[in-house]
Amino acid sequence: VYSCISPAILPVGAIFFLMAWLVYKNQILIVFNPTYESGGTMFPMACHRTLIGLVCGQLTLIGYLIIRLGFYQALMVFPLPFITLKTMDVFKALYVVPGMCISVEKAVELDVAQKNVQTTFSPDVYRQPVLTEKIVEPRIRCNSSASENSAGRRTGLTPLEIDDSKIAGSGKIV
Repeated sequence: VYSCISPAILPVGAIFFLMAWLVYKNQILIVFNPTYESGGTMFPMACHRTLIGLVCGQLTLIGYLIIRLGFYQALMVFPLPFITLKTMDVFKALYVVPGMCISVEKAVELDVAQKNVQTTFSPDVYRQPVLTEKIVEPRIRCNSSASENSAGRRTGLTPLEIDDSKIAGSGKIV
């Protein structure tokens, strides 16, 4: 909400969060040694509170728009809190309820028992397909006029035998 109300604070906020990211990344990776692992039990609470903060920000923005007499803008933003609340219900149904009913060990057993679950991944799974293909050299195709010399006689050369000097203006790269 602050970026909509006062955009001049964005560069200061970006610098602050960049520095915080660098510091906390160092502390988490090198300094801190966790004595226990929660196994993701804090995720539902963190997700719920983040979405509640998002709803509060959206309501604040709607109020600000109304105060600034931006009724049409407020009307366009009005559905956002309801969409966020619906998303919270979907998250609860998909993640929180199943997470409370099943233990982590049982979930691992179910994953192992399923035959269609892939347990190993290709190193290229998250790369764009064009980046995983091998490099292909371009092939040169010649028109019928490309294999004729200046006198109009065919040279008898196939497209693979023609060198670059002979196709300077007539060849196509495909």
